[in-house]
Amino acid sequence: MLKCRDITLLASDYVDGRLRWRKRFTLLVHLMMCPHCRRFISQFRTVVRIIRGHAPPPVAPSVINRFEMAIDDTLDHNGRPRADE
Repeated sequence: MLKCRDITLLASDYVDGRLRWRKRFTLLVHLMMCPHCRRFISQFRTVVRIIRGHAPPPVAPSVINRFEMAIDDTLDHNGRPRADE
């Protein structure tokens, strides 16, 4: 039997339809018995729907360049962190 804490950990996979049938079944059984988790899943679905409906804010090219330079400064030519000199 799943606990409420388990429902919070599985919510994203459940909403996205990524749970296997057994885990989904046990989650649904818990939801039938627990009004708090039903409310949580309902609110979680709403938040996911709202977030997916918004595009990420635009990022200025200068900001991207600064990040790329910072990454290049910290990695060697093999993509590994540089050793402290």
